[in-house]
Amino acid sequence: MIAGGMQSKPVVFHVTHWKAGSQWIRAVLGAAAPRRVEVPGHDFAGPVEPGRIYTPFYASFERFRAVVPEQLSQRTFAVIRDPRDTAVSWYFSLRYSHRLDDPSVKESRAILSRLSKVDGLALVICNHLRDAVSIQQSWLNAGAKIFRYEDLRLRAQESFAELFDYCELDVPERLRRKIVDRHRFERRTWWRFGCQSIRSHLRKAAPGDWKNHFCERLKRLFKIHYGQILITAGYERDECW
Repeated sequence: MIAGGMQSKPVVFHVTHWKAGSQWIRAVLGAAAPRRVEVPGHDFAGPVEPGRIYTPFYASFERFRAVVPEQLSQRTFAVIRDPRDTAVSWYFSLRYSHRLDDPSVKESRAILSRLSKVDGLALVICNHLRDAVSIQQSWLNAGAKIFRYEDLRLRAQESFAELFDYCELDVPERLRRKIVDRHRFERRTWWRFGCQSIRSHLRKAAPGDWKNHFCERLKRLFKIHYGQILITAGYERDECW
């Protein structure tokens, strides 16, 4: 049964690709509207309940629209992240921090443990990253409402204010600012005192971290596979990076 008042609130969908801060954003939304949040799961096929906030939904625009028709009243936004940082984050998660109860993760870790970091990153770029980039590309092509992970991290208060307004979340400004501050990455990793921990699922999360890991070989490989998406998404003006 839907709680009183839910019927009058818009359905909200937070769609994204992997390694784009999905659990963090879900936590913020959950703190703002705890009774409305629903985790759709990878195989979500409906039905959609009035007033719910579905977060996170890992799906391309086409897959999403097969489940959620355009005529349904909704506030849908996509969160994207620089694919280079996505690749680095994915590598470290598969190599060190992801739980091994998923057979595919266990297999990936066994392979990555035998490779150098450069070769491991090359493998992630050529294989694991493809689905994430495909999701990102589909939402950019659709002209959807986009929020960048980098803006949410570096300009958290301003960006989440825009996100809350877009989703019509009726949260007082003072409470919203408190929620956003409470969920800052730095607060969630206070035990680390700002140092990187490769075995933590909250390893670093810093925009631009790819520069610390990409050699010229990886740059060339990335440009071959995904050079255009960086330009389309506004992360680069051209391929001279």
